[in-house]
Amino acid sequence: MKKFISALAMMATSVSFAQTIDAPLTTISSTLQGGASLVQDVAPDLSISLLSVSAAVGYESQYMFRGEKFAGHSIQPKIEFAYPIYGFDLYVGAWANTPIQGSKGGLTEIDLYGGVNYYYKSLRVDVGYIYYYYTDTDLTRNNISRDMEVYVGGAFDTSAYLNGINLNPSVYYFYNWILKQQVVEVSLSYALPVGEWLLDDGRFTLPVSVYGGYLSASRKNGDNGAPNEGVTYFYWGASADLAFSITDYCTISGGVRYSMREGGNEGDPNQDYRLLGRENNFWFGGKVDFGF
Repeated sequence: MKKFISALAMMATSVSFAQTIDAPLTTISSTLQGGASLVQDVAPDLSISLLSVSAAVGYESQYMFRGEKFAGHSIQPKIEFAYPIYGFDLYVGAWANTPIQGSKGGLTEIDLYGGVNYYYKSLRVDVGYIYYYYTDTDLTRNNISRDMEVYVGGAFDTSAYLNGINLNPSVYYFYNWILKQQVVEVSLSYALPVGEWLLDDGRFTLPVSVYGGYLSASRKNGDNGAPNEGVTYFYWGASADLAFSITDYCTISGGVRYSMREGGNEGDPNQDYRLLGRENNFWFGGKVDFGF
């Protein structure tokens, strides 16, 4: 949840609601007085066929995260595994940002994450954990080599209420105890069926996304920070991509992104932490998605 959330995001393309498939249960049946039958759930019948795997390789002309710029031209691979059990969807994954050589440097980052989704009618509840590992600690994070956060959020499928249109509104809360940081982020996303409208070809869509967030941290530089290196600011952004489904298992997309922030320590000489990059940013990117 991606960066999968912000960009579950932020690295932003349309988020689609997945239907939960529960693992079948092995049952024990016994006869009660009067001939009634009691069926007891014992354990899920685990099967490798229920395992789903998704992967992606993307390019971004800037690596933006929550209103800050951490790198220039970058390659961003991702892989995720998911498995349904006892009515929950368990998932684990890895995401990375690798600056392209010659792009004036930037943060090389590896994120490991895991969590669980629970579906109730049109509502999805998501709880998880992210471990951030930075290999180039001298570039942007004042020698911080890692930090971590937990998150809880939810998304709503509006298809049943808007004639099949899923705007996928979502809200997430993140807490990072290394940076003493709290983030609240909301988003909307929808894949416009431009192929059906213009070409009579449903393989073309236009995923669009808008998001906004509030960040407050009292130790933005982690253990290496001074007492007055806190920061508070708002950020928001949008993206639009043209996507083409090559097959049922592979989609290629590309488009433009924009982000803006307001607040922080700009103009305050008494604060040690300065937000990275400009307040307004416009960039482009693309990726190839695979799913099995």
